Amino acid sequence: MKTSVVISTYNGEKYIIEQLDSLRKQSRPADEVIIADDCSSDHTVDIVKQYINQNKLNSWQVIVNDHNKGWRRNFMETMWNATGDLIFPCDQDDIWRTDKIEIMVRLMTANPQIMLLTSNYCEFFENGKQRIDPWKNDNKLKQVPLKDNYLLVNSPGCTYCIRKELLTLSKKYWQPDYPHDALLWRMGLMSNGVYTYTDDLIRWRNHKKSAFAKESKKLKSVTAKKEWIRISSEFNDESMQKLIKNDIDGDASYQQKVIDKNSNWLSKRMKFYETGNFFRGVSLLSSLSCYPRLRQYLGDWYLIYLRK
Repeated sequence: MKTSVVISTYNGEKYIIEQLDSLRKQSRPADEVIIADDCSSDHTVDIVKQYINQNKLNSWQVIVNDHNKGWRRNFMETMWNATGDLIFPCDQDDIWRTDKIEIMVRLMTANPQIMLLTSNYCEFFENGKQRIDPWKNDNKLKQVPLKDNYLLVNSPGCTYCIRKELLTLSKKYWQPDYPHDALLWRMGLMSNGVYTYTDDLIRWRNHKKSAFAKESKKLKSVTAKKEWIRISSEFNDESMQKLIKNDIDGDASYQQKVIDKNSNWLSKRMKFYETGNFFRGVSLLSSLSCYPRLRQYLGDWYLIYLRK
């Protein structure tokens, strides 16, 4: 199967060489590497072009956007344009293990039911600390089941291997405020097609200027949380409802139950944020299974009553 790696870059000159080295040294080289730069103001584009020329990487190409699209659109549109049967989204500041592509291609080839394959990752920090997430490293292929808290994205997009069929289907459901990894993860869960390989095939860099860090920081306010609830409600009630109606084969009654539970939870949660009513907060206890973790429920109380 043909493989494509898609990198979205923006002012990534500090770490980009380490990422490119880890791609070039793959035991099974990617058939296509597309680097889409979103109007960087530093030397990212020059560094990447020089790297490609010096290493004679004929299957690699650089696309420089004529305007800033934002990382969400940049990733989605570039992945849609990739020609591979399997597409690997790639961040600009991580380090791939040399056998990442080889292992994931082997698993996808042997298991055609997999629409989205993820792996563990080794998250490493600027202070030198590191940890393995999100599962125990035991080198096993496991299906990730659809649960009430399906809006929780357990694995970052940089660990993904996406089958072309799922990516093509995503064109019908993507909206500009949907992150690519969240959309594909949730669509994959609804179609029972998400699997993970429990080995850390990537070193995921955690630093203050990463897109992930910036997004996480934004959510720590009432305004941002209400916006997340609004977007998630739209996604759940409209996009996922249409998905199970039009593009899921067989009985989708369980998927419908999950969607209904989340619709009720998000509605109650929004009312709690809008009114600050104590009893509305207590009523959310019946929807605890939809929360990613108990601390998120407690976090709602903190944001509404304690954080000013």
